Amino acid sequence: MKSPDIFLDRIEARGIIVGTNNAEEVPVGTLFTLLVKIRHEGALGSGHRNELWSASISLRLTDSIIYRKSAPVIPRGWSAGLVLEGSGRDVVEAAIRDKQHGEFVHLRVADAA
Repeated sequence: MKSPDIFLDRIEARGIIVGTNNAEEVPVGTLFTLLVKIRHEGALGSGHRNELWSASISLRLTDSIIYRKSAPVIPRGWSAGLVLEGSGRDVVEAAIRDKQHGEFVHLRVADAA
Protein backbone atom coordinates (compact mmCIF):
# COMPACT_ATOMS: atom_id res chain seq x y z
CA MET A 1 0.00 0.00 0.00
CA LYS A 2 1.34 3.42 -0.97
CA SER A 3 1.73 5.94 1.84
CA PRO A 4 -0.48 9.05 1.85
CA ASP A 5 0.39 11.56 -0.88
CA ILE A 6 -1.87 14.51 -1.61
CA PHE A 7 -1.22 16.88 -4.51
CA LEU A 8 -2.08 20.42 -3.36
CA ASP A 9 -3.83 22.79 -5.74
CA ARG A 10 -5.03 25.98 -4.05
CA ILE A 11 -6.24 27.69 -0.88
CA GLU A 12 -9.96 28.46 -0.63
CA ALA A 13 -11.99 30.64 1.71
CA ARG A 14 -11.60 30.00 5.44
CA GLY A 15 -8.11 28.60 4.79
CA ILE A 16 -9.28 25.30 3.35
CA ILE A 17 -6.61 23.77 1.13
CA VAL A 18 -7.82 21.88 -1.94
CA GLY A 19 -5.89 18.76 -2.86
CA THR A 20 -6.17 15.49 -4.77
CA ASN A 21 -5.36 12.12 -3.23
CA ASN A 22 -2.64 10.27 -5.20
CA ALA A 23 -2.54 7.18 -2.98
CA GLU A 24 -4.91 4.79 -1.25
CA GLU A 25 -7.71 6.13 0.94
CA VAL A 26 -6.50 8.85 3.31
CA PRO A 27 -8.48 8.93 6.57
CA VAL A 28 -9.18 11.96 8.70
CA GLY A 29 -6.58 11.88 11.47
CA THR A 30 -3.64 11.24 9.13
CA LEU A 31 -0.50 13.10 10.23
CA PHE A 32 1.46 14.55 7.30
CA THR A 33 5.15 14.98 8.05
CA LEU A 34 6.68 16.04 4.74
CA LEU A 35 6.02 18.78 2.19
CA VAL A 36 7.64 18.28 -1.22
CA LYS A 37 7.84 20.63 -4.21
CA ILE A 38 8.47 18.97 -7.57
CA ARG A 39 9.05 20.34 -11.07
CA HIS A 40 7.84 18.28 -13.99
CA GLU A 41 9.90 18.74 -17.15
CA GLY A 42 9.09 17.44 -20.62
CA ALA A 43 5.86 16.10 -22.06
CA LEU A 44 3.25 14.72 -19.70
CA GLY A 45 3.62 10.98 -19.43
CA SER A 46 7.12 10.95 -20.89
CA GLY A 47 8.92 13.70 -18.99
CA HIS A 48 10.70 13.46 -15.69
CA ARG A 49 10.26 14.96 -12.23
CA ASN A 50 12.87 16.75 -10.19
CA GLU A 51 12.43 17.32 -6.50
CA LEU A 52 13.13 21.00 -5.84
CA TRP A 53 12.98 20.84 -2.06
CA SER A 54 11.27 19.21 0.89
CA ALA A 55 10.44 20.42 4.38
CA SER A 56 9.51 18.68 7.61
CA ILE A 57 6.02 19.55 8.82
CA SER A 58 3.53 18.16 11.32
CA LEU A 59 0.00 18.73 10.02
CA ARG A 60 -2.94 16.54 10.98
CA LEU A 61 -5.92 16.17 8.65
CA THR A 62 -8.80 17.08 11.00
CA ASP A 63 -11.54 17.16 8.36
CA SER A 64 -12.00 16.46 4.66
CA ILE A 65 -14.76 18.12 2.70
CA ILE A 66 -16.16 16.48 -0.41
CA TYR A 67 -19.21 17.94 -2.14
CA ARG A 68 -19.63 20.39 0.77
CA LYS A 69 -19.92 17.57 3.35
CA SER A 70 -17.45 16.15 5.84
CA ALA A 71 -16.05 12.79 4.78
CA PRO A 72 -14.17 10.31 6.99
CA VAL A 73 -11.72 9.42 4.18
CA ILE A 74 -10.50 10.87 0.90
CA PRO A 75 -10.78 8.11 -1.72
CA ARG A 76 -7.94 7.52 -4.19
CA GLY A 77 -8.13 9.97 -7.10
CA TRP A 78 -10.65 12.26 -5.39
CA SER A 79 -10.19 15.93 -4.60
CA ALA A 80 -11.22 17.38 -1.27
CA GLY A 81 -11.03 20.43 0.92
CA LEU A 82 -8.45 19.76 3.63
CA VAL A 83 -8.65 21.12 7.14
CA LEU A 84 -5.12 20.86 8.57
CA GLU A 85 -3.90 21.62 12.07
CA GLY A 86 -0.38 21.69 13.44
CA SER A 87 2.98 23.18 12.56
CA GLY A 88 4.16 23.98 9.05
CA ARG A 89 0.96 25.44 7.63
CA ASP A 90 2.79 28.68 6.76
CA VAL A 91 5.30 26.69 4.67
CA VAL A 92 2.46 24.88 2.89
CA GLU A 93 0.65 28.12 2.08
CA ALA A 94 3.84 29.76 0.78
CA ALA A 95 4.64 26.73 -1.39
CA ILE A 96 1.18 26.78 -2.96
CA ARG A 97 1.17 30.55 -3.41
CA ASP A 98 4.69 30.66 -4.96
CA LYS A 99 4.53 27.61 -7.25
CA GLN A 100 5.37 28.24 -10.89
CA HIS A 101 4.10 26.58 -14.07
CA GLY A 102 5.20 22.94 -14.05
CA GLU A 103 5.70 22.85 -10.26
CA PHE A 104 3.64 20.67 -7.95
CA VAL A 105 3.31 20.61 -4.17
CA HIS A 106 2.67 17.37 -2.26
CA LEU A 107 1.75 16.55 1.32
CA ARG A 108 3.24 13.22 2.33
CA VAL A 109 4.01 10.98 5.23
CA ALA A 110 7.82 10.76 5.52
CA ASP A 111 8.02 7.18 4.21
CA ALA A 112 5.95 7.91 1.05
CA ALA A 113 7.61 6.85 -2.18
